[in-house]
Order: sequence, then C-alpha cells, then structure tokens
Amino acid sequence: MADGEKESPDAPTSYDEAMEALSSLITKRSRGNNSNKGNQFDLLFHYLKILELEDALDDLKIVHVAGTKGKGSTCTFTESILRNCGFRTGLFTSPHLIDVRERFRLDGVDISQEKFLAYFWWCFNRLKERTTEDVPMPPLFRFLTLLAFKIFSAEQVHKYWFHLQHCLSCLSSETQLNWDLICYSFFVQVDVAILEVGLGGRFDATNVVQKPVVCGIASLGYDHMEILGDTLGKIAGEKAGILKVDLQVVPPLDVNLLNGQKLGLEGEHQYVNAGLAIALSFTWLKRTGHLELANQDHTDSLPEQFIKGLTAASFQGRAQIVPDQYVDSEKDGDLVFYLDGAHSPESMEICAKWFSGAVKGEHQSDKAKPQVSSSTHQLKKNIMQVFDPSSAERVQLEILLFNCMTVRDPELLLPQLMKTCASQDVYFKKALFAPNMSVYHKVGTHALPSAVPEADLSWQLTLQRVWDNTMQKDKGREAKQVNHVAEEMKDDTGKGGGSHESSSVVFPSLPLAIKWLRDTVRQNQSVRLQVLVTGSLHLVGDVLKLIRK
Repeated sequence: MADGEKESPDAPTSYDEAMEALSSLITKRSRGNNSNKGNQFDLLFHYLKILELEDALDDLKIVHVAGTKGKGSTCTFTESILRNCGFRTGLFTSPHLIDVRERFRLDGVDISQEKFLAYFWWCFNRLKERTTEDVPMPPLFRFLTLLAFKIFSAEQVHKYWFHLQHCLSCLSSETQLNWDLICYSFFVQVDVAILEVGLGGRFDATNVVQKPVVCGIASLGYDHMEILGDTLGKIAGEKAGILKVDLQVVPPLDVNLLNGQKLGLEGEHQYVNAGLAIALSFTWLKRTGHLELANQDHTDSLPEQFIKGLTAASFQGRAQIVPDQYVDSEKDGDLVFYLDGAHSPESMEICAKWFSGAVKGEHQSDKAKPQVSSSTHQLKKNIMQVFDPSSAERVQLEILLFNCMTVRDPELLLPQLMKTCASQDVYFKKALFAPNMSVYHKVGTHALPSAVPEADLSWQLTLQRVWDNTMQKDKGREAKQVNHVAEEMKDDTGKGGGSHESSSVVFPSLPLAIKWLRDTVRQNQSVRLQVLVTGSLHLVGDVLKLIRK
C-alpha cells in the first residue's frame, strides 16, 4: 500500500450509479467475446498488479470448478459443505438472475449492498485512474472476477473498522503506530474461496489463479461451440485448461450416505454434482491440513457436516419450485412455477425429467407415504364434496413458458423437452413465448422496470413455429391427452392472440404472459396451473422478479 493511501474505499454512491458504471464495461452484445479465446489474457496480471491483489490471490485457498453442466451446483454443494465444517466461505458464480450481488456470497449469503458498493468503487476507480490505452478497462466478466478476488481477500477488514477506531482513540498522542501494520493485524481473509468458471476454462478470467488448492470439472456437453470447439474433445481440452493437479474420476453420491435425507438441490443429476463436491471438499481439507475430517473414510459414511451441507444447499433458478405469491385465488398452489435455466439439449432432458417427476409427485418422500386404496380415496372425496363443494378435485394442467438466446438451436431444445416429458406421460396444454425483460447491454437490479419497451417478436415467433411443428408431428398423442380439458381454460391473450384450440401463443412482453396465467387461474377455479419456465437463466431471473413479493 502506498504511503498516505488508505484501504478504505471512496464513499459509495447510489446502487443505480454503480450499475451504470458496471454496464459501461460491456464491450460486446454477442456471446462470442474474444476475451474467452485468449484475447490479451495476460492483461489480467496487469489488473492484479493495479489492484495490489497479486500476493492476496496467492494466499487465497481456492477451489476452482469448470464444466458444461453442473459446475454451479457443484460449487454450491462444495461451499455449503465447507461452511458447515466451520470455515468462512466465499463463493463466486455466474450469471446472476436478479441482482449482480448474487455472484458474490459470503458465508452462504449474498454480499450486502453496502459492502458491494464499497468494494466496487474501490476497484472501479483505481482501475479507471491507472488503466491506459495499452491496458484498457477490463470487460464485464473480467472486472467481476477481479472484484471477487478483492472481496474474498479483504472482506474482514471492515468488520473491525469501528473496533480499530476505538482502539486508536484510546492511545496516547505520544504513541507512534504504523497504520498499515494495524490494518494487517486485523486482516482476515475468507478461509476458502470457491470459484465457478464463467466460460470454458483455459482463457477464462478465473484461470488467472495460479495456485488453487484443488480443481474440478463437472459434466461436459455441447455448448458455446463457437468459442470452445465443435467436438467433445476440443471442449474438454478448454475445460481442462484449469487443471494444475493430478486427475481422478469420482463416482456420483450414493443416496444411502445421506441417511434418509434429500439433497438440497432437486434432480437425479445432482447426485453426480454432489459426488464431485464431496471429493473436492475432502481434497481441500487434506491439502490445507485439516486432517480430522479429511482422513475419514467416506465410502461407507459421510461426516455429519457433509450431510448437513449437502441437504441444506440452495441455488436459485436451478430446479426451483416457487408458488405465485400474487395470484388471488381461493386455494393455495393454484399457480406454481417450476424454474430451471436449462439451455442445452443435455440439460433440457435433465430439466424435463425433473419437471415430470415433480408434477407427478414422484419424490422419495412421496414414495414413502402409505398408499390408500382407490375405493377409500374415492369415498373420502365424495364425502368432502358434499360438505364443501369447493374441495372438488381440480384439473392440473402443465404450461410451458419458454425463451432462449438466438445462438441456441430451438430445433434441438424444444423437441427434446417435449419428447422427454411425453416419455413420462406429461404433456403441455399450452406453450407461451415472450421476450426477456433484461437486456444484454445493461446490468440490471432487482427493481422492476417502470415500463416494458416494445420488443421485436420475430425470435419468439420462430420458437412458436418450432413448437407447433413439433406438436403437429405428434398431434394424435397430444390431442388424446389434453382435449378432454380444453374447455377448462379460457384463453384471453390480448395482443398475443390465439384461441383455446391453439397449442401456443406469443406475448409481446413477459408481464403480459404472467398476467394471462394469473387471470386464467382466477377465472377457472377448477384449474391448477403448473408452469415450467426454462430455456434461459435470464428468463428465469425475470420471472422471479415478477412473481416474488
């Protein structure tokens, strides 16, 4: 630290101003950013020097995770395990769904707005002052990665700020102190930083880390092929660019090791991610000298801290079930959203299996319940309806709310979704297509926009055509499954158009799509809508903004 320069950042300005400054770092409006192809990767080391993070980064005890599918879930499990083992944790993931602060979690909680602003302006202003034409301001993701390093390496200094002031006020004027030494004595880093790769691995900004404690690679698949290559071999090579340790393959988690409990993240695929998280956690413990937990044999049992971490983990927007909190109906659960940010053929299949199992009630806890005979169940329903007509069984209808980026191929995504759900005897009554509210060139906040701008619906109309064509190919089976409930739904789509015979509708905005769903439930008390929201994490985040109070 330079003489006379304090660690304390400039006084923070409003959050919206910070978001405007952050948005200025978005240099491309397409996904294929050259920075992911190794473009000027060495600039990251200049940024570390400007921010005085070189030594601090080497001191961080890092878990680094890449992968096509499941890397975020793996990081979430790993963070939860190590936090429940008693360590202070920092977690960096991407993208965010509602607020950029979601990317930075301290001890399992999103960083506060006050702390975010303090660290943000310290980094942003210092880079703004010291970058040049040869070393320009970093693009968005690189800046966010550097910000994560700053937060994780310096987090505790502000916790002791007022204590330091009190100590100094008690000292005599004759006492000479070195302020830098005092700051350092109270300087406590997070015990472990878990970093999720943004894209690829080899040239990802997180790969500026030279000495991770352990690295992991989650499941691979075909995604971002315009950047990473068009074969699994090429994609794997990019992901493996983060590896700096010996390679070993780990098995999925054996469900019996949870002692009858459930993983905190839904879906059968999460046992693969949990298995990797367990291996990463044990390796981190061993290599950092915490042998009391690391030396336990986890083939037949898991430490209680691991089980608690696995069952308490949470990660919004991935296999998440959220009842609508705004709909005004007589019964709870008339409108339920099933949110998953799947956006590749492989993840779409996993999403479809999870959704099908969830709406059919095929959870382990349900299987454990005693079964009532069909005659007894029917008698109970008849008796209840005599005393309470409103208790008549409602018709359960599955609805799809979908959007995806234009670089995705809907011919691969939508048929895969429909086929997988159909194999589980789950059929969509209607598919809704609407543009996202969030825009690529602006980092938004949790606040809803005051007005929704008029959108170009050409892409949503393309998605609708793909869906309708797929439905047409399988028209017989679809008609057989849903025609008997066609009159249960009154279609009033406004600008979206359509009628109750149509299998899809395009809405000019997402709020209008949500309004239609709510109106449908209010106008049809015998209908219960279960809405799968998928195709884009941006869509999932926008829906969460609209349905949460």
